[in-house]
Amino acid sequence: MGVGVGVGVGEDHERVKSTPERAPERAPDRTPEGASESGRRHEPAREPVRELVLLEGLNPTGVAHVHREALRVLRSAIDTAHVDAYSDDAWPAEVLPSYERLLTLASEAQADGRRSRRDDPGMGIDIDVSDDEQFGLLLAVAPHTIHAEACQGDRPVFSANDSGTSLWLAVTREQEAELRLQIRELGIPAAVLGDVPRRRRSR
Repeated sequence: MGVGVGVGVGEDHERVKSTPERAPERAPDRTPEGASESGRRHEPAREPVRELVLLEGLNPTGVAHVHREALRVLRSAIDTAHVDAYSDDAWPAEVLPSYERLLTLASEAQADGRRSRRDDPGMGIDIDVSDDEQFGLLLAVAPHTIHAEACQGDRPVFSANDSGTSLWLAVTREQEAELRLQIRELGIPAAVLGDVPRRRRSR
């Protein structure tokens, strides 16, 4: 009986040895797409931008054109925008209807609770640039307002200030090329957009 048991164990041992060893199966990767193994999500790399300003010497009509073409080029990249319905100068007659419509939008936002009733209705009026009417209002008043700003995410890409005397942009290489082409077609020298001047070092 003891011999029978010994032979059985030996046979089992040989059978086990003749079976090919399998490599341990790797557990499926459950790391979410776009995240590292530590669980932190990688932010998509932002395309480099160049900061530009509108240089002096352009007439008021040209200034308005550059503001508006800049907004048109940047529109698809803008997530949020706001504008002040104030100007240091009298609003041009052709802009008055847009100015009045902006104030109506602000009043509507106060009425439905999107803006506090204590807020100045003419300050920081939100603009939905995906809405053609609202984007048209921004185009009309941006060259004349004391302040308008547009952002891509949390990064500003457009800032107009001081009633047409200060325009700043942050554009990609492709956006810059498109903008310079558009203003040249309007008869405006592309060189009116220049780099941001370096601040003078304090002595």
